[in-house]
Amino acid sequence: MEFGLHLNRQDRYTVVEVGGELDLVSRDRFEEAMLDVVENGRALVVDMRGVTFCDSTGLNAVVGANRRATDNGVPLVLVGLTDRVRRVFRITAVDQFIPVYETLEDAVDALPSTTP
Repeated sequence: MEFGLHLNRQDRYTVVEVGGELDLVSRDRFEEAMLDVVENGRALVVDMRGVTFCDSTGLNAVVGANRRATDNGVPLVLVGLTDRVRRVFRITAVDQFIPVYETLEDAVDALPSTTP
């Protein structure tokens, strides 16, 4: 599946919808989209329901965006990890410090009512 990326801006957060393979080829575009959101001080919801594969470069992009979000005091949450992708996040324990939700609604409900 070809890599795809879409930003959906809401009042208090932005959803980065990503699909296909998160790897060396797609990492820069994926990471740039996430960093743009957090640099603008918006809560970031990364919707990964369409991700079919995630290697260490994709994982590192998420970790790097989370680090920047934390530095900026901006919430970052993940949504809809497939079993295959969830395994990568579980093995590396990334799911221990980045919140993961099953549904977009659950992720949005978990965000603070206001963001910086």
